[in-house]
Amino acid sequence: IFAALRRREVFGTSGPRIQARFFGGWDYPDGLCAADDRLEKADRAGVPMGADLPATNRDGAPVFLALALADPGTAAHPGQDLQRIQIIKGWVEKGKAHEKVFEVAGGANGATVDTKTCRTKGSESASLCSVWQDPEFDPDERAFYYVRVLENPTCRWSQQLCVEAGVTCGEESTLKPGYEACCMESIPKTVQERAWTSPIWYAPEP
Repeated sequence: IFAALRRREVFGTSGPRIQARFFGGWDYPDGLCAADDRLEKADRAGVPMGADLPATNRDGAPVFLALALADPGTAAHPGQDLQRIQIIKGWVEKGKAHEKVFEVAGGANGATVDTKTCRTKGSESASLCSVWQDPEFDPDERAFYYVRVLENPTCRWSQQLCVEAGVTCGEESTLKPGYEACCMESIPKTVQERAWTSPIWYAPEP
């Protein structure tokens, strides 16, 4: 763990045990996601998250491999499937910071959650992978890139407690002391858990 921290090859999550990997290079092939040794190839031909992507005199834009595996969960508490992978690019232009989100894998899959029961429905993706090239790359501009992984929506922890307590909004007899917030519209009932990687940094040659 400390070795990974020293080389900045780390990622965080909002709670679930999602696994996220992110690499950047200049020559990744489109079919890299299908390779059994994709991580080894990506590492040999590029840099991992947390590293600096060296500038090059070659034409073209950097290419990134983004990979995510869903939390496997347990028999009692199964993990949730993934919905999408996004790559966020940041840069500074005319002294002002900018960020742009690119959808690179998965997407709007129709996943929903019944807040009365906390049962989920929708497309299942235990893993997502994408090889993505920056379509707006400027070789003379400093930039950073990082990955954000989103799960399918689930009940927020507070809504899970409300369901377990048998609270039914509109039926006062089910509204026990301490559960008044269950029926407050200002309290979100759903959430999308996520993971995010440390960035890959690009700087032009001086």
